[in-house]
Amino acid sequence: MEILAVGLAAFFQLMGCYFFFAQPQDRCSAAPDLASWIFLAATLCFLWDTSIYPRRFMHMTRFWRILIEIVACILLAEVGTIIIWCGLERFLYSLTKEILNLMHCSCRPSPYVYWLSGLITSLVSGAVLWYVLEATDGMYYIRKFSRNLRTTMGVSWRMFRCYMQMNTKGKRRALKICQLTGKVRNCRKESRKYCESDDESCN
Repeated sequence: MEILAVGLAAFFQLMGCYFFFAQPQDRCSAAPDLASWIFLAATLCFLWDTSIYPRRFMHMTRFWRILIEIVACILLAEVGTIIIWCGLERFLYSLTKEILNLMHCSCRPSPYVYWLSGLITSLVSGAVLWYVLEATDGMYYIRKFSRNLRTTMGVSWRMFRCYMQMNTKGKRRALKICQLTGKVRNCRKESRKYCESDDESCN
């Protein structure tokens, strides 16, 4: 889907605005909200990777595609959070209460139910998010980004350590080299633009 459609769906969900389904007044359950945010992230990742606009309609203008994808994305996000997740969260919360009742917990049950239900719902929504990321190759891009980030941070840290071990003269020389490198890059960009414009004028 278009990033605009997914972004609008996420914005309306975060703001608590619903257009197709009524939000439960008493919330889905008394469990913490962390699991709901994780499931929302999984839903948005799934929508981002999904193409719902028919290919036979691709000859229409891009405005109609964006409009249809915005409406569909908002609808599917509400279905995922209100219909699917609310029902699942209620079931998990009731199951947690039943487990504590079977254990005959003589202590005050409220904090145990709250934290245990938060743990269970977070594990379930985290598993859904992991599945969606694996299915949509999101984990591949996350691993690739983390590797590139570690490499960049390692190189930057080594350069910083090397710079700090230099004397004042060496530091000035290094700064001059960096400035000259930036100027050379700018000159190359300008020369490329000039050559491209010259070629276009000749054609």
